[in-house]
Amino acid sequence: MTRRFQADALERLAADIFETHGTPAQEAQTVARLLVQADFMGLPSHGVLRVSQYVEDIHRGAIVPGASVLVREGAAATALVDGQWNFGQIGAQRATELAIERAQRLGMGSASLRRCRHVGRLGAYAEQAAQAGCVALVTCSTSGEGHWVAPFGGREGRLGTNPIAFAAPTLNRPVVMDFSTAALPEGRVRLYRDTGQALPAGILVDRTGAPSTDPADLYESGAILPFGGDQGYKGFGLGFMAQIFSCLLGEPTWREEGLESNANTMWLLAVDAAAWGDAERFRAELDSMIAYVCSSAPARGSNGVLVPGERESAAEARYRREGIPVEEGVWIQLVQVAQEAGVEVET
Repeated sequence: MTRRFQADALERLAADIFETHGTPAQEAQTVARLLVQADFMGLPSHGVLRVSQYVEDIHRGAIVPGASVLVREGAAATALVDGQWNFGQIGAQRATELAIERAQRLGMGSASLRRCRHVGRLGAYAEQAAQAGCVALVTCSTSGEGHWVAPFGGREGRLGTNPIAFAAPTLNRPVVMDFSTAALPEGRVRLYRDTGQALPAGILVDRTGAPSTDPADLYESGAILPFGGDQGYKGFGLGFMAQIFSCLLGEPTWREEGLESNANTMWLLAVDAAAWGDAERFRAELDSMIAYVCSSAPARGSNGVLVPGERESAAEARYRREGIPVEEGVWIQLVQVAQEAGVEVET
């Protein structure tokens, strides 16, 4: 069963839950907005599904609502951000702002984020940079406890799901690509588990290395495979690269212990299109390139070419009309967390 909700109702509920757990109102609204934005775009693995996870993290001290985000200046074009265990979205937005500021001043800017939990949908930060006129590349990884993904040829988790995102400004909405280098993000496996569904084949192996469609096996020492199937070395290679950028630039974090063993780490590069010439010409040329690419005749059984971000834009338009779908199992979790916090749930 699936329920449907208007975005503002879901945002209010998530923000109220976070506020009752000590989160400043503005930060609670920011985190709630970014979660619901992921649901809007058809990415429920990074949506309100995460509210119960974040509340659990607050209870055990893995998220410290309202903690000050610290900035350590690097070279002129770089900055290292210490989230101090505030919500990952708060640290990630600050890191993105710093990279944009440096790009607009110097042509290029880069920032790394440390010491925070889940940063949410990575494409949100690439899109934030593109809306400021930058071409952006973003990578994310986790420390040891979050190593869900087996390297190609292995059966034990050694990498995070290590998403990569990029975005570029056009004359209209930015082009945005955001993908996990694993066969499936851990959040999607969590969604299958929480809604009682079996996984598709080719996603997961159990602790013995045998193929599995039971999402619970991931949390019993199983592992997600890199994307690519027989050519999974490509997904593995991209994930390995993402881990280098995210975990080794600045303070090495790829094998942390204790609380930091499941921290998210993020790296962002922003390139100001205006630093390379006429920014409006760049946008117009990208629009022309998009039109040319999309002019390819449809493949058999296809409705034609979709550029990065177009599928998500279509989902957002549809859900604005019809309401955001929330699986019953996720809704039950959300209601339980709200009731435990004394937050009234609108029906």
